[in-house]
Amino acid sequence: MIWILTGTGVASAIVYGLNFRIIPLLSRVGLVDPKTDPLAAYPFLCALLFGLYLLALVSILRKRSRSSSLGVILGFALLFRIILLFMPQVLSSDVYRYVWDGRVQSAGINPYASPPEADALRFLRDERIFPLINRPWAPTIYPPGAQILFAGMYQLFPDSIVGLKFIMLCFDLATIVLIMRLLKKTKIDPDRVLLYAWSPLVLFELAGSGHLEALMLPFVLLALAARTKGRAVLAGGALGVATLIKLYPAVLFPALYQRRDIRFPLTFGLIVLLGYVPYVAGAGIKVIGFLPGYIQPPEDFNVGLRYFLSLALTPFAASPRILSMFILATCLLLFALRLILKAGSLDPYRKGYLMAGAYMLLLPTSFHPWYLVWLLPFLCLFPSWGWLYLSAAISLSYLTYTNEHFDFPLTIRFAEFLPLYLLLLLQALWHRRTARHVRMATQDAQPATSRPEQLPGVIPEVER
Repeated sequence: MIWILTGTGVASAIVYGLNFRIIPLLSRVGLVDPKTDPLAAYPFLCALLFGLYLLALVSILRKRSRSSSLGVILGFALLFRIILLFMPQVLSSDVYRYVWDGRVQSAGINPYASPPEADALRFLRDERIFPLINRPWAPTIYPPGAQILFAGMYQLFPDSIVGLKFIMLCFDLATIVLIMRLLKKTKIDPDRVLLYAWSPLVLFELAGSGHLEALMLPFVLLALAARTKGRAVLAGGALGVATLIKLYPAVLFPALYQRRDIRFPLTFGLIVLLGYVPYVAGAGIKVIGFLPGYIQPPEDFNVGLRYFLSLALTPFAASPRILSMFILATCLLLFALRLILKAGSLDPYRKGYLMAGAYMLLLPTSFHPWYLVWLLPFLCLFPSWGWLYLSAAISLSYLTYTNEHFDFPLTIRFAEFLPLYLLLLLQALWHRRTARHVRMATQDAQPATSRPEQLPGVIPEVER
């Protein structure tokens, strides 16, 4: 197995080293047009890297010996990240907004007060960062926790994209450490950390593009670990910090909440409130930033289930988009309530995984590839071929940016989401069948006098 990991690691390192430089190399030998958009190469790169990743992953999952290959796994994981640290910003320009927001705060200005194009910020413009900012006409969308980190990172590495991504890399490594501790605690093979550490999606979106999920994930894992240990205050505080960095970790609240425990919700609410107070003081209602615009139809990107539901509702509803959002939001709410009611029958990690997965299936207005990253740590505990498939197939969404009108072909939606739904359905059916067999075997093994039907009111945990 060690040779498989080493071979796939070396091959992957070569591909990561080439990354988007593969287009000029192929054009020199006449295989592609020199004017080909680098984004057009991304699905090809992902397919190649995912194949190598899958080979390494299968060798881990199928190994029979207890020998660990953790040194090889971690060594290559670090190497991949260092290589991509210097990758040009081809996939996303978000990091330029991070630097800009840090620069604005270093000048003593509230980042929510004015968009980058505002005359009040003209004196901060330059030729390297400002022209590359995404949506310069819009106020920032990033929550206060992210803004605090932007300000801190700007003090450490002013106007440095590589410096900012280096800090992201450090947080990403912290996530890997937390996953390994979790695997050790749950007596699962620590080599499974490869599922996250070698994921092409994680590597390109965090080490390569520097997305905020790198800063958020350690706090999500800390919240889950704290709740498992019964430390409600720490769990609420960590989830509050994660929510202040990226808003959507708040959907884990139902997974971590326990009835009659007020410490968790109070701490969570207090941390979020304290994070917003300094920025509300100088910006008022503007502190919500671009969020209202972000949920409007023009911002819809790579939407899956809601798109298909809207399509089905179009002949019957005046506003199929709004109706489909309402239906799916209701489904998510009911699912969250069910998790709260099943407080004692599932551990926080499984409830967190189910809640995060349900959110990604049902609610996102946009489904950018980096939004999927936060599911990968859960997959180290609960492997899912459906979500693993999507972690590769979601690279197809970048092809939208290679056409002039940014059209999102239906074929891409089908290729991304239909196999996901099928694989998740098959996995659910398999788990249900397995649980039924376990239940029947348990009942057969019980003495006749202890069977539930002969002792009214006694319902074994497996029956719930």
